[in-house]
Amino acid sequence: MTKTTTDPFERRLLNRVDSTLSLHYQPISSTESLKDPYDNNFSLPRYFTLFAEIEQVDSVQRSQMQLLERENERLHGLFQAMNLKLELLTGAIYDGLAKLLSPIPQQVNLSESGLSFHATEAITPGTHLHLAISHLEHHYHIAATARVVYCEDEDLEGFRTGVYFININPSDRARLSQDIFRKQEEHAALEPFENPEL
Repeated sequence: MTKTTTDPFERRLLNRVDSTLSLHYQPISSTESLKDPYDNNFSLPRYFTLFAEIEQVDSVQRSQMQLLERENERLHGLFQAMNLKLELLTGAIYDGLAKLLSPIPQQVNLSESGLSFHATEAITPGTHLHLAISHLEHHYHIAATARVVYCEDEDLEGFRTGVYFININPSDRARLSQDIFRKQEEHAALEPFENPEL
């Protein structure tokens, strides 16, 4: 029987990896921490919602293209070629804007139940935060609410701050799990080269 835990202090039982993420955080009240992380009352960064908006436009285009394919195959082929060029352009624009507007990526220690990161200022343990987490390379953006568990001064590197998630959508938790699993696979593949047998 596998033991599961939501206790933030039992960190040793959870799969954890170092991952490079952009992180935007803002203090919130304990009441707000129980809200949907995507609630309109939270201020999500512009780059954070841009990819979702592009995906919505693409979804509408795909459904219209399916209708057009049945009605006029020649026009469908023409619009499909134009859409491919537009996707390349919007992809390049999105990548550029996201990198320009997002915080500088930093190495965070990540698990499905929380993460730790370097803050520029001390954050009192017990403080509630709204988090906007982005992995620009893998094009995912996740919103969550969290509570600060510890904050340790690490001199020039800033304050190592550990948080556990209070409210995170199941699909977003699954996405974090995928990222953790991918990083573990990468580490396992590289391990023989990092520690070669003599």
